[in-house]
Amino acid sequence: MKRFRFNVIGISEIRWTGKGEISDGDFIWSGKDTTHNRGVGMLLSARAKQTLIGYNPISSRVITARFNTTPFKLTVIDVYVSTSASSDDEIEIFYDSMEHALTQTPKKNIVIVTGDWNAKVGSDNTNWKLVMGKYEYGDRNERGGRLLEFAALHNLHICNTRFQQKANRKWTWASPDGVHKNMIDLVLIQRRWKSSVTNCRTF
Repeated sequence: MKRFRFNVIGISEIRWTGKGEISDGDFIWSGKDTTHNRGVGMLLSARAKQTLIGYNPISSRVITARFNTTPFKLTVIDVYVSTSASSDDEIEIFYDSMEHALTQTPKKNIVIVTGDWNAKVGSDNTNWKLVMGKYEYGDRNERGGRLLEFAALHNLHICNTRFQQKANRKWTWASPDGVHKNMIDLVLIQRRWKSSVTNCRTF
């Protein structure tokens, strides 16, 4: 974290059970009660720990944390969305959790949503220019379309798509043989704050 000067790192599919924080407060998480699958968490720098107001482990797919920042307080939401093999009902349960998370967030907060969306929004931003730029990776799938609808409803913008990058700075997942690559880990921010994001890429 020090090398890249990161203060908060969202981690998806941690596979820890329960919810809480480790003793020194460096890591907070939300998992299933007994099963070692799913799970989301955040790794916090010393600076982030000092400004942490509180966190809410909503489910094994959604956790929120609120920080005392200026000019407005900051809420970070980390997510892990079902894969394309999951049922539509599972996807809607996740989006219900997201609605709950956003409803609980004070309206004046800056909101950043990060994590593994298991969704491909594609590079065609026709009719979606308020939600995404034109620099995605790959083609849109059904889950990507659902994400775009959600982002439009809540005035969110997908930061990954705003910046022109080399291909290896876009994709976030690769098949074991390295043949198939996708950009499914995405960072979203409220549209009115998108100009405050100066870069968004993989490392």
